Formats: sequence, structure tokens, C-alpha cells
Amino acid sequence: MPTGLLTSLLDAPLGVTPDRPRLSWIVPALRPAARQVAYQVQVAHTRDELVTNGGIVWDSGRIDSGDSTAVEYAGPPLRPGSLYHWRVRTWAAPDLVSAWSEPQAVVTAAGDTWTAEPIWAPDGAVTLRDGVLDVSVTITAVAASLWFRAQNASNNYLWQLRAGSPGVLKTHVQRNGAYTVLSERSIGLPVATGTPYQFRVELAGSTIRTYLGDLLIDTAVDTTYASGGIGVRNGSTESQRFHSVSFTDMAGKVLVNEDFTAGPGVFVGGRVSGGDLVLDRGQSLLATFGESNDWALLRTEFVLPDKPVAAAYVYATGQSPEPTRQYVYKLWVNDTVAGVGPVRAMAGEARYQTHDVTAHLVAGRNAIAALCYSPQERAFLAELVVVFADGTRQVIATGDGWRTRRAGRWRPAAGFTGGGYYQAPQEYLDARQEPVGWTARGFDDRDWEAAAAAPLRRRLEPAWVSNMAYTYRRPVAIEQLEPGRWLLDLGQAVVGGIRLSVLGRSGQTVEIRLGEERTATGARYNLRAGQTYREVWTLRDGWQQLEHWGYRTFRWVELVADPALDLTDAVEAAVLKLPWADDDAAFESSDPDLDRVWQMCRYSIEATRLDLYQDTPTRERGPYEGDAIINQLSEYATQRSFALARYSTSYLARRPTWPAEYRLQTVLTAWEDYLATGDPTNLAADYDLFVDRQLDESLNASGLVEKSPGSSSQSNADLVDWPTSNRDGYVFTRVNTVINAWQYAAFIALSRIAGVLGRAADERRYAELAARLRAALNDQLLNRVAGAYRDGAGTEHQAQHATAFPLALGVAEDGDVRALGEWLAARGMRVSVYGAQFLLEALYRAGLGHAAHGLLTSREQFSWLHMMDDLGATIVMEAWDPSIKSNTTFSHAWGSAPANIVPRFVAGVRPLAPGAREVLVAPQPGPLDWLRAKVPTIRGPIEVALDRRNGFRLVVDLPANVTGRIELDLAQFGIADARALHVRSEGRAPRVRIADGRLVIAQVEPGRTIVASDDRG
Repeated sequence: MPTGLLTSLLDAPLGVTPDRPRLSWIVPALRPAARQVAYQVQVAHTRDELVTNGGIVWDSGRIDSGDSTAVEYAGPPLRPGSLYHWRVRTWAAPDLVSAWSEPQAVVTAAGDTWTAEPIWAPDGAVTLRDGVLDVSVTITAVAASLWFRAQNASNNYLWQLRAGSPGVLKTHVQRNGAYTVLSERSIGLPVATGTPYQFRVELAGSTIRTYLGDLLIDTAVDTTYASGGIGVRNGSTESQRFHSVSFTDMAGKVLVNEDFTAGPGVFVGGRVSGGDLVLDRGQSLLATFGESNDWALLRTEFVLPDKPVAAAYVYATGQSPEPTRQYVYKLWVNDTVAGVGPVRAMAGEARYQTHDVTAHLVAGRNAIAALCYSPQERAFLAELVVVFADGTRQVIATGDGWRTRRAGRWRPAAGFTGGGYYQAPQEYLDARQEPVGWTARGFDDRDWEAAAAAPLRRRLEPAWVSNMAYTYRRPVAIEQLEPGRWLLDLGQAVVGGIRLSVLGRSGQTVEIRLGEERTATGARYNLRAGQTYREVWTLRDGWQQLEHWGYRTFRWVELVADPALDLTDAVEAAVLKLPWADDDAAFESSDPDLDRVWQMCRYSIEATRLDLYQDTPTRERGPYEGDAIINQLSEYATQRSFALARYSTSYLARRPTWPAEYRLQTVLTAWEDYLATGDPTNLAADYDLFVDRQLDESLNASGLVEKSPGSSSQSNADLVDWPTSNRDGYVFTRVNTVINAWQYAAFIALSRIAGVLGRAADERRYAELAARLRAALNDQLLNRVAGAYRDGAGTEHQAQHATAFPLALGVAEDGDVRALGEWLAARGMRVSVYGAQFLLEALYRAGLGHAAHGLLTSREQFSWLHMMDDLGATIVMEAWDPSIKSNTTFSHAWGSAPANIVPRFVAGVRPLAPGAREVLVAPQPGPLDWLRAKVPTIRGPIEVALDRRNGFRLVVDLPANVTGRIELDLAQFGIADARALHVRSEGRAPRVRIADGRLVIAQVEPGRTIVASDDRG
């Protein structure tokens, strides 16, 4: 029977747009060389209706067609907010039909059926107005910084006293996480490190006067904020000791008076050392007056009748995921986590997730609860729909009847994890303030407040990607470094947090230190990328379980606690990722080093695969086209998964980043999507955006892109490679070879897309532009004598990039390919981990498998084995080595090239036709004696086994409904006479010919094909 059913590319289709979704399935092999000649789809509301053929919504009848991917639903309009099931059967011959597939449940998007109202916890913060902020502080390095009139940690004034001779006062206003400098002035006096100073700020309306001791050093006038909280902030290079902090209002009333003799006081989450408040690198603290509503607990209970439930699902969203670049809510049903969300939006909308909670409900009383965090917009919207087997429904929606409590005392403000790109909260937990049991049914919430109405004016759109989920992993090694200090090794880096299960006493603390790396003393919690993963959790009496809400990236866990606490088995990693199928892909070979590199890069995709492609979960959490183009290829090569790439492409089409060539890459990821899925839906939806991203307005008379190269982070500036030290001395000119190579590839992709969409004039135009650009690039910038391209017009310099990108992207003419590849191979690896994708492709396209294999398994500094064996990385890094990029991360999937290079070029499996209807198998094993690979496609896995021990034997297994083409470079395999090879295939014999030194086996039927020498037949 058919398997692998997908609806809108999802194997668990929740929240699917009901407007003609597309269906895909894996065709069963009902006979040798099986092909589908017809199919039948049935759709009903319930599984029972399908099985009994009663209440069918749509029956396609027998459709004579071989289509098995992106088949458009053609029945009556599907209702929003509804449950459906569908199944399919296929014919391999007029009289040979499969059994029906297992039904797939589909929940359609809510559409206009919402009855929920957005809610949040009312604000309980106490605001300070005019008065005097007086701080005694000693700078130990660089500067001391104060926040005042803070609305929150993203909106405030920042006054920074910088050490020096003379000292400097630098004043800022922060709006939504972005700082603007108001002034930077010398104070005319030295400010020495190691010396206490009295730093005073007087606030009177819009006038702000600043004193150092009794000396007035600045008067500022600014109207941005009239009131707010106070705080202290530490940058990545600063350190200081705060001796006291006070605030006195205009009437002389002292509202804050902390000398830290009894602890951090209102600076909850702070650390006191030697009677002073000290902050970790990158840590910030807002004083706690009252209770902020950045953290909100929301819950309600409801009663279900005692009758069978067919399905239950929750539509949910929260605002805003932008400041933290992560989800806003974590949702529970009856004390069981149901999911997190939402994904970041493309263009100003609010995306909502759909969570299946069928298994969590019981007859009688039930509870639904959410822990939410957001420093801006602050809205939570949820609607639980329970569909009973008898067709009736019950809806539980946010609004009246929901109860709330602020969580600021349980999770006090303690600044951000750092780095400067987003504002993810540090999680200093005080378990004594947790309302234990609040996610379970029967909890007494009578002393909670009624949830407040919240603004949510954005249009609501469903998420396209599967839901992320948490799983739990035990450490592989636990070491007690000394009494009260443990170091735990998870074996691999993960994205998530930790869950601590411990029997404690009220007031005991556990200091949590997480790191991507281990140092001589423990976990490196001050990450190279600028994040600080150090928090203190305060325990309550008794058995308790504490857990991070947000995510971090780490491998090592260091715990510092009362030696009386036994933490040996107390920790699990809470691992966040999309669902992953380990058996979708496999690779092994005669070279264990290559196998290890592939496994590490494959795991890099698994571990960092969240709801949107991003550079890293650590430093920026930013989607970039250059990361996405590699993420997509590596994901397709390791998972039968396509929705994440599609959403990321459409996101980046609407929210492009700064590099000029990156903007051209979205059209390439869109074309790869179509090749993988056969689904043109997004090609049509995003076509105009792809057109807008082209640089055709910058084409010169020769047809080449000519423009200013710009500078880093400037819109439409040339990147070539990153970091800059990995550019091999590339010379930037107005006509840039790498930019033009990308533009050529983008024109080709856009021409093909126009052809799919029936835009014949555009198809011709972009094909002509591509041909003209290619001819000019090869005529003007290729030095055939040297066998390399120049970096651009006006320079003779030949960086490795200037040849790698044109060769990888198809610019080079056939007669030049080999010489260009040999020029590249002679220079080793001079590109970054990002550039390595294209250098390796270039070498394989030149038929230089041995040279490419040497780079894949190198142990030099520019290598994956260096990352693994010398640096301890288990996820690919942002750069080859910290000496190349000091703020590198150990969680950057753009370095995962081997995850796709190995299956696409070593095993040689690549799609040739949309929806993998036809595939190429052209292995280039280099020095390998044997290899076995399993490569996923939407139509099912392709398996390749090559063995050159004692002759030659290649076995290719194609799934049903797939045509293959096998190509073997005879010289690479040392085969002098192709007549020594024999081909056996299921079904009709393939067409075999020799062309340009290659054995080409075309029209290969599904099933097994064997190519073997006489002695291995």
C-alpha cells in the first residue's frame, strides 16, 4: 500500500490552509520495475467514514496518472477549523491495484473561525518618576553602566561611565533593543579602575543632570521616557563592583536603598561577592519593584463529557517572537507539554501553531495552561477544539474565564543572555515563588487575577512547518570536580535547556553554567559569541523539578551548589528540535574519517533544525540566505522533509538580508524546492519577489553586473565569503566575478521558474540575460592560460573564490572545467566553511573526486576533523578555528556541506526532474574501495552500493515511480574498456552508451540495477 503520505509537505498536517492543498505519497512496488499508472484518493471527516465508505467528502475515482507528488486536492472546498482524513491507493497496471494506505489525519487552518480573544497578565510593575539615582561603584575594567527610566530591558536610558584619563561619559537611549548615542564627552578628570566613585543622576522632567561626586559633568534634555525602573548593565568587555544603589524621589522619600550586605535586594538574580553586587559578562539586572508582566502564567479549566474524542487540537499564537527570536509561549494540557510557538512571521502577520492534544484529554475536568514571555506587544491567543466521534464539537478559547498570574518573582528580571542581536532572558529561577501544580487540573487559582485583554491587531496566518518538540537526554559522563561542583558531558551539543530534578531545602542554590566548550576549569559559559549561559536557581523545600523555558546551545553542564546536594543524577538536557527520522538517510564507506565527517554534519542539521533556518541558535538566531542555501541541500540529503526549506525561502524573499549575492540565492532555493517536491505553489506566490531581487538594473553594456561593492552590513554590498580572513585576498571591484556567477545562476533559475509558470516571455528574457552574462564573464574575466578567473574587472588577482563559484554555479564552459578544477585542487582549502560548499561542488563537477576527498578528510586547520578532534566540536562551527573568527559559534549549520556533498557527489544522487521524478546516480568515490548510501527523496529512498574490491560492482535501488540515469566516469574508476561492464536491471533494459569517456545508462527502471565487471557479475 502507499506510504509516506504528505499534505502540504507535512507528514503531521496540522493547521493546513484548506484552499486546495497538495498531496504526495510513496508508490508501493507492486511488481518489479513498478510504476504508478493510476491512483484514487478519498477524503472524509473521520477515519471510520473512510474505512466504511460512509460520509465521503470527496472520492477522486480512478485517475489515470503517474503523478504521486504535489497532487492538487480537487474536491469540494474544505472547511476551515475542521478535521479530515484521507487515503490513497495506486495501480501498477490496469488490473493490479494496491491496498488503501493508512489514513492520514488533517486539521485545516482556523481561518475565520476564531472565537478566542487575546489575553495577558496585567502589569504589576511599580514605576519610578523624577528623583535622584545615586550609585557607588568601582570600575575594574573599561566601564560601569546604569539603566534608568527603564520600561523594560529593551527600552530605557543607558548612562555609561568609562575609565580613562580623562574619563568619558557616554549616554544612550535604547528603543526596542537598539541603542542610539545621545552624547559622548570627556569629563575633564581621570577615572581610574580600582577606585570607588559616587555616580549620581538627577531626573527632573526632560532634564537629566549627571554628577561624579559633587561635580556636574553633563546636562541632557530628552523626552523619550518620563518614568520607569532602574538597573545595572555589564557589557562583554566591562566589569565593575557596585557598592550601593539608592533612589530618592523629589519629596525626599527613599524608594530604593541597597548596600548589598544582605544580598542583592531588589536586583534579583544578582550575585553578591565581598559585600558588592557583581555582574557576569553580558549580564544586566533591572531592579524588581512590584512585578513586571514580561512573564505571564495563563490558565483555565474545563469539563468534557464522557464520550469518545475523535481529535483535539489547539490553535495558538503569542506576540512577539521578534525581540527574543524564539517562541513566546510554552503550552501544557493536563500537566503535559503540548508545544511551543509561534514561529517568526514573514511580513507583519502573526503566525499560529496547531497542536494535537488528543492524547492529553480525559473525560471530566481538564486544564490548559501557558507560560509566556515577551517584552513587547504581549498577547496570547489560543483556541482548543475538541471533536467528538459523534461529530459534535466543544471549543475552549482564551478570554473570559481565564486566570493569570505574573511570573516575575518566580523568574525575576536578570538581563539577557547577551550577544546584542536579540534579547533572550536570563532565567534566574526562584522555586519558592513557583505556584506548584499550576499546569495540572484541580489547581486552586482563586487568588489569581482575571486575565486582561491584550492587543493583537496582526492578521493571523497558520505556520507551515511541523511543530518543534522537547525530548530529554541524559549526560553520557558525569564528573564531580570537587565537593559541590559537577561537570556533565552530553556527548553532543544540543539546542534547548536543562531539567533539574532534586530534593532541596528552601534557599539552597544551584548555579547553572552551560557551554559549547570545556575549559580546564569547567564549562565555558562565557561563550566566544558573547552569550553568557550562567544562571542561579534557588530551591524550595522538598522534591522539585526546575527547567529552562527558552533555549541555548551547549554540550557541557557545570553545576555549583551546596555540597550537601547530590546532583549526580539530577540533570537531563531538554532538547528542542523538529521531528527527526534517523533511518531516512545513511552512509558508510571504507574511510572511517569520511564517515565521521558525514555523521557530524548530518547531526548538525538534526540538532539545529528549528522552525526557521537561521545562522545559529546561539549568536544571531538570524535567517540568512547564504545559510539557508546550504541548510536546504543538507536537509534534503538527510531527511524526507521539505516544509522548513519552503517557509524559510518565502520568509527570506520578504525579509532579505544585506549581501548582494544572498538576495539572489532565494530564487535558487525556490528552484531546489521545486526539484525536490514537484510543487509549484510557492514559485507562483513569490515570483514577483524573485524578480525584484535580481540585479538586472546594474547590468553594463557587456551584460555583467557592475556596481559599487559596498561595505560589510551595507544593503546590497558584496560579501564573497565570511569571515573576511577567509577571502584569500579577494580584490573587490565594480565588476565582481563571484557576484556575477551568482547572478548567472539566479537568471537560469528564474528562467526555469518562468517556464514552469507559463511566462514564456520572461523565460526567454532571463535565459538570454544568463547566456549574455556567461559569455561576457568567460570572455573578460577568465584567464585560460592560468586556468583561473580573476576576482573582477581591473585586477589580475585570482582568489580561490573567483574560480570556485563560477565552476560550481555552471558558468564555466565544458572545455575549461577540468583545468579550472585542477587549479583549485592545487590550492587546497582557502575558503570558509560556507565557501567550502562551493569549492567541493566545483571539484566534483570537474571530476576531481580524489582532491575533494582529500579536503573532506583533511586534518589541517581548515577541516572538519580539526573541528572534531582538536576543538571538540560535535556540531559544525561558524569558522574553521577561533583564531580565524574569535566570536565563532559551535552551532552553525552553514558549515554542514559534507552532509549534502557526500550523498550528492560521492554517492552521486541528485534530482534531474521536478519531484525527483528522474534522478542521476553518478558516484565519484575518489579513493574509496566501497560505499553504501541511502538518500531520501519525496518518492522514497534511493540506495547506492559501490564496491571496487576484486573488480567493480555498483548496485542502485530506485523506488517505484522513479526513472534513473547512471553515469560513470570510466577514467575515475580505472576502467579502460566499458565492454567489461555488464548491466542488469528490473523491467525493460536501459539504454547504454559511452559519451566523452562516461558510461551513461539512461531510462533506468525502478527497482534494482546492477553494473558489474565480468568477475563481479
